[in-house]
Amino acid sequence: METNQRRQRSTIKQNTQNKKISKRSVNRRAKKNKNNYMKAHRKKFSFRKSLSRSTGFYLDYSLMLIMIILIGIGLVMVYSSSSTTTDSLKGVLKSQVIFAVFGLLMMMIVARVLDYHILTNKYVARGLYIFSLILVLLLLTPLGKNYNGATRWIVIGGFNFMPVEFVKVGIIAALACRISSLGEKMKYFRVVVWLIAWYGVVPAAMLYFISNNLSSAIIILGMAFLITFVAYPGYKPYIAMFAGATAFISVAFSAILSAIQKGDGFRSTRILAWLHPEDYADGEAYQTIHGLYAIGSGGLFGKGLGKSVVKLKLPEAYNDMIFTIICEELGLFGALCVLIAFGVLLWRIAHVARNAPDMQGALLCAGVFSHIALQVLVNIAVVTDTIPNTGVTLPFISKGGTALLILLLEMGVVFNVSSQIKDELNE
Repeated sequence: METNQRRQRSTIKQNTQNKKISKRSVNRRAKKNKNNYMKAHRKKFSFRKSLSRSTGFYLDYSLMLIMIILIGIGLVMVYSSSSTTTDSLKGVLKSQVIFAVFGLLMMMIVARVLDYHILTNKYVARGLYIFSLILVLLLLTPLGKNYNGATRWIVIGGFNFMPVEFVKVGIIAALACRISSLGEKMKYFRVVVWLIAWYGVVPAAMLYFISNNLSSAIIILGMAFLITFVAYPGYKPYIAMFAGATAFISVAFSAILSAIQKGDGFRSTRILAWLHPEDYADGEAYQTIHGLYAIGSGGLFGKGLGKSVVKLKLPEAYNDMIFTIICEELGLFGALCVLIAFGVLLWRIAHVARNAPDMQGALLCAGVFSHIALQVLVNIAVVTDTIPNTGVTLPFISKGGTALLILLLEMGVVFNVSSQIKDELNE
């Protein structure tokens, strides 16, 4: 009996050990299979892999069409506005056409070959942001060029450009990267305040104090505000922030006016010219007065292409004040068509942002949207004397090779995001 009981105990013990071994082996195999499955199906957006795309390509033809229409209107109006000089075709228009063609080629490369996730790579995004701030600091060196009381250009050899255009790209990439990495921390408003301070207030303050460029500083601060607004789950703190900013501006405005009456400077003269343009018709308000005359004299359908009178009096009418020439030569109808074209362009970009494959794509599109929208609003407000003259160009239409090239590269990113939306739908 004892022998049988011992055998039975040893058998039970051996079976128990076998069961433990089998459970361990099964768990080990299951874990191994799970790791193999995760490795096979995990999406890796590494720097090297994000340089090229493995999926097909879909082109948003409606977005492309409206963008080409705006560029075409810009080239026609640049030629019409610069036709007062004999070298307009060889100089102003030629350089704008070269930048437009080169920008379209670069846009197609960005849209077709690269993957937009490369911009949200932390090393690329931080590098672009830091590089753009270094360009702003270069304005303090002999490379900075002073023009009309403000140092906004960098001249290297025979090539000149505005660092602010690179700052806009750096802010879009850096904010898209940083917000994507924060995840659920974006629900805390203190994180939003920190993002606006670091990626909005810092570059805006540098531009204002180094280059005396208030308009670009406002646009950059507005871009940071809008991008974080898209990512933040609530809206009540933004309403409170907007109300506080409005109250601060209204209180400070009276103090600024009283200080302006006592001083005479670059900024104070511009504000006085905005408040009383008739008193500065031959000075700071010269462009504003003639611009308003051009808008009023255009009528419903304008005087016709090339028949503007105001362009003979305005220096470089193809830059900031080109919308006034559009109003004079094409009338109210032509001006409304241009504004509708911008509205359709922004609507298509917003559509891409809403349907982007991931947060990175949505934030990049939101950054491009804010850049174009704010610049259009500020330019139209300036030429209609709603705000003081600040020197902001009209996107895709005003002359400016660097600005047009940067805008087309940004549009290439939007096309890249939209093409990957189509790829996911096909899958």
